[in-house]
Amino acid sequence: MGKVNNVITIPASTEGSFFRYWFEFLRPFHKLTDREMDVIASFVKHRYALSKVVSDQEVLNKLTMSDDTKKKVREDCNISQAHFQVIMTKLKKSKVIENGRINPKFIPRLDKDSNNFQLLLSFDLNDLH
Repeated sequence: MGKVNNVITIPASTEGSFFRYWFEFLRPFHKLTDREMDVIASFVKHRYALSKVVSDQEVLNKLTMSDDTKKKVREDCNISQAHFQVIMTKLKKSKVIENGRINPKFIPRLDKDSNNFQLLLSFDLNDLH
């Protein structure tokens, strides 16, 4: 891979807009609506907060998908139980949620000791499609 030839800094925080931005950048891979991205971003935000005190990944996955967390996500997104269920079905169909947990490829690997997260996009300019 060649040198980095363009850098853009985006102000964000893990308590604020970071997770929403994350899903915005990944939109070509999941094709979720804005509302669906709000829901999954809230789930990942809660998962990140839980990861600060829970190191066991299996326990972390269960807590992330617990009824308590789902209730918090519904409150964060200000949506009804029925609308939430519709969105959960779409998240499962799009494989953002698989086997009762968030698909690991949609979870940013944040370094707990860093105030910076870098996402590298590599475009293959020789692709003939």
